[in-house]
Amino acid sequence: MIVYDFFHDDRVTAGFSERSGGVSPKPENALNLSFTREPESRDNVLENHRIAAAQLGVPFGSITRMPQLHGDNILRVTRELRGCGVTRPFPPEAAGGFDGLITDEAGITLSTTHADCTPALLWDPVKCAIAAVHSGWKGTCLKIAARAVERMTAEFGSDPADIKAIIGPAISKTCFEVRADVLNEFQKAFGGAGEAFAFLTDGPCGDPGDPKWHVDMRGFVKLALRDAGVTETHILDDARCTYTLEDRFFSHRRDGARSGAMASFIYIKPGAAAVDNGRGTAL
Repeated sequence: MIVYDFFHDDRVTAGFSERSGGVSPKPENALNLSFTREPESRDNVLENHRIAAAQLGVPFGSITRMPQLHGDNILRVTRELRGCGVTRPFPPEAAGGFDGLITDEAGITLSTTHADCTPALLWDPVKCAIAAVHSGWKGTCLKIAARAVERMTAEFGSDPADIKAIIGPAISKTCFEVRADVLNEFQKAFGGAGEAFAFLTDGPCGDPGDPKWHVDMRGFVKLALRDAGVTETHILDDARCTYTLEDRFFSHRRDGARSGAMASFIYIKPGAAAVDNGRGTAL
């Protein structure tokens, strides 16, 4: 488990799991945290969640997750939804999928699963609010990380300049190749003529008859956060590549259907307090 101290705040805990140290049989002792990638043994995946919760120091029953459908839907998680997606079934309203979760309630661990897609964890130390985002290429083009910032602003009164963000391990630019149709979606979303776009993509490369381009998904998520008002110095970019670090991470692009999945986690501790003109209000 990678436990981040970037927030430097004892009110919140944030981390990202690694592939080893679990009970899933393939690969040996894998800490797979995706129920859909191990449908034959829900018990294994539940035990892996217990292990991950203990490693991070959060309550097992607090881990909350929703179906991820590569969109930009954001759900505000309340205490009534605590544990859904892990120890409790998904609620009916989750059918359309939510790739972003936000809350300002203590005792809830927001979690998203990943096997190359980019995770983003957001913390507003003033309003004591958090978000967890799953950003695949479709979600990245939809700027879901920016949508999470906007929802935190609308729901909690967050100032984007106060928000701190961690971009976790994901597939790197050199390993993420796309064809022209996907590249065009990034061009439409971010503007293909700009200097930033040129820096975050390169190509064509490979077979001239089937050209591909390299895309820096992590970089585009960071760009979306900056455009939403998050300060550059408030963003931690964890540059570890899920594709190349085979001993540490699962990778769908590398391993296909054999891949498990990691998870990101962010948790507001009980008794945490929002900041109100220097005074705390207990949650």
